[in-house]
Amino acid sequence: MARTLEQLLDSEKPEVVAAARAKADEILLDLRLSEVRRLVEMTQAQMADAMGVRQPTVAGMEKDGHNLRLSSIKRYVEAAGGRVHIDVELPDGSHHGFPI
Repeated sequence: MARTLEQLLDSEKPEVVAAARAKADEILLDLRLSEVRRLVEMTQAQMADAMGVRQPTVAGMEKDGHNLRLSSIKRYVEAAGGRVHIDVELPDGSHHGFPI
């Protein structure tokens, strides 16, 4: 019988799982930025124009592994007409959100 993902993760060293999750989070952020742009039907050139930057800057922001500042994410989302909110999950499981 095949093992589930959770069973595989449970059998790995915690530091390996933590590193994999951190990398997955980075990849998801990269994918989500370009997805935001696609959802509002903007090209990279249009996004760059709205942000007041050149298209290669937008491409760089969407590139895998690019560690963006929160202010850059905010600027990107606002250029698409959106707003950014932060949701913080505390160790007790409670969530606290606020706009930026």
